[in-house]
Amino acid sequence: MLALAVAGCSRRPDAPPGAVVIAHFGDSTCSTDYLPPSSHVDQVLNARLAEHYRGQPVVNVNVCKSGDYVFRFMHERRLWLLWRTRYERDVCRSVPRIDIALVRYGDNYRKEVSLDAFESELEELCDRLLHDYPGIRIVLETNAYVDPAHNAGGRPNEEYDRVYEIVRRVARARRYPLVDVFARFRREVSAGNWDLCIRNAKLSHERFGRQIVDDSEDAAMAAVPHWFRNRHPNVRAAALTADEELNTLVATWPDRLPTAREDPSRSGPRAHPGATAVPPRRPACG
Repeated sequence: MLALAVAGCSRRPDAPPGAVVIAHFGDSTCSTDYLPPSSHVDQVLNARLAEHYRGQPVVNVNVCKSGDYVFRFMHERRLWLLWRTRYERDVCRSVPRIDIALVRYGDNYRKEVSLDAFESELEELCDRLLHDYPGIRIVLETNAYVDPAHNAGGRPNEEYDRVYEIVRRVARARRYPLVDVFARFRREVSAGNWDLCIRNAKLSHERFGRQIVDDSEDAAMAAVPHWFRNRHPNVRAAALTADEELNTLVATWPDRLPTAREDPSRSGPRAHPGATAVPPRRPACG
């Protein structure tokens, strides 16, 4: 009984009866599996959900993968996947129920794909989730803003924000809740809280033989060019992301989180017109 009184978290957990299942979709910046397990963003969010929604069991499922983007996740078939897509293997065949989906794509946005194409791909994923998991609530998220003074190089924040404006537009059009991680991180950096990323992967492994995820080697490396160049969130950033996710979830569902089995009119805004017209069932994934 005690186990049901707190939130549980795993990459592929078994949800106890009555638990709210929250699934995280995205890339390595959402997986954060390079951090200590207790600092994974889904673990941090889980602890905060347990604190706020006391007595309501919650299970977080993280299906994020490094390098992923929507098209690859939905359509690319690989031999190591037995010629299935990752969506088919890691979602349909592995997660029988999802109540809330936290969807965060855009950091691996491909330059050869238009913003209109990215919007279509994002909407396709949302529609597929609505079809395969009737009654699901979808929450869209933007991704990180980085400090231009320390993390210069690569695509500028302005370019990423054009991608995230598509995410905001889809959220408005479909009346989905939005976790605006980009806006939160921009406020933090502007206030002086700039250290939100792990350190340069190549330099970390060349000098220390491992990925440096904090400021522990800054005294020796801060003057080395590109030492701070890495967009992946560190422990501080994972905590801020979980905080922003919690803020959005609580603002949308103050007293209790919804399940896909419930009438959405009694548990917060409808996810999208027609999203709950089909009675809840196991995923079709066809």
